[in-house]
Amino acid sequence: MRLTVPAIVAIFGALLALRIFGAPALGIAAPMQRGIEAFAGLGALLAALAFDRGDPPRRPWTLLAIGMLMVPFARACSHFDVHLGGLKVTYLLLILSNVLSVGALVFFHRVLLSTGLTPEWTPSGRFRARLLVVVVLALAIALTVVQLSGLHVATMDLGAWVKASVTTISTLADAALFAGGLLLVRLVAPMVGGSVALPYVLVAVGGACSLVVDLFSVLLDVTTQDQFEALLPIVIATVGWTAFGLAGVSQRMLVRSGN
Repeated sequence: MRLTVPAIVAIFGALLALRIFGAPALGIAAPMQRGIEAFAGLGALLAALAFDRGDPPRRPWTLLAIGMLMVPFARACSHFDVHLGGLKVTYLLLILSNVLSVGALVFFHRVLLSTGLTPEWTPSGRFRARLLVVVVLALAIALTVVQLSGLHVATMDLGAWVKASVTTISTLADAALFAGGLLLVRLVAPMVGGSVALPYVLVAVGGACSLVVDLFSVLLDVTTQDQFEALLPIVIATVGWTAFGLAGVSQRMLVRSGN
């Protein structure tokens, strides 16, 4: 059994309808947002547990699961205002979450290259890949500059510096997830007629959505995604987190079906 594209579209549609219409009417918009964020990590965890101990793909899926699950945990720490040494624990967890997520992509890359089944890079293909990375990182850096432009460096304390670091790392990590996810799609597309590419396509979708959500967070001056009131950022945020979760579910189904 595999997760098909029509099934994925149906899941997106159902969750969007619930998030946009049902959750606000029931007064559970924030809890549902936390649940969607948790689903991203749980999906990756299901993928990791589908592999036997020692299987190379288990490590990157585990890293991605831990990184994603740190987000709802960080939200909880923010809600209860948990501090460690004068610093908000939520900031530290969000930084670690982003580092682990990018680390997972690096390991995904290594695992796929180690199979010997990935296509050779042509000069034009290598140029397009580099151009993609440069464009995405340039956009991320520009967004980061805008996010940090209003800061008064001379009056910032340690907590403010850590918060600014979260903003910078999060934006750059989202850009890396998007660009890295697309590069992973290229590596796996020739395998098994491209069927194993779906999890990585979904990772790329999640990264792209996260990067756009960062932009909306700056423009609308919000700190958590359940504070969005406009329809478009709510849709993009929901699609992004759901894509990460479905990437893990899809990978698990592929493994269980023997690819």
